[in-house]
Amino acid sequence: MTEVARILDQYDRALTGDAWHGDNVWKILSDVKPEQAFQRPLQGVHTIWELLAHMGFWETEVRRRLAGTAGKPDESLNYPPMPAATAENWTRQLEAFQQSNAEFRQALTQLNDSVLDQPLSAPQKSMYVEVHGVIQHHLYHAGQIAILRKNLATGEV
Repeated sequence: MTEVARILDQYDRALTGDAWHGDNVWKILSDVKPEQAFQRPLQGVHTIWELLAHMGFWETEVRRRLAGTAGKPDESLNYPPMPAATAENWTRQLEAFQQSNAEFRQALTQLNDSVLDQPLSAPQKSMYVEVHGVIQHHLYHAGQIAILRKNLATGEV
């Protein structure tokens, strides 16, 4: 198995597959009710909607870097202002993240092992580090989303 194939396997496990750590990202998201996505249970803590927008921002940024089209990221998109708290806006955010996932996965399939050690961003992070970083970042925030969702459902926040 190639290293790129291993990376794809880890990406798929984290997002939709049989993840070693527990529920995959999309399983966690599937249990979020629209009204929960916009709630801010604690001052200074991001909402589930904000976390998902942030995850999509960085996945898209690394995909742009892989394609050689990245300039300076538009930081206003990192944690953008939330829209109205509606089911439609939650669905729209889920669809945007799903699209980001598909585009990122497609970009991964275009890589080959020989380029993984090449620098991709300052300070000289390699493609290998950046693509694994996306997977790690998704799992980190998925854990936060799972805790928020559970606490919002039980009112224990």
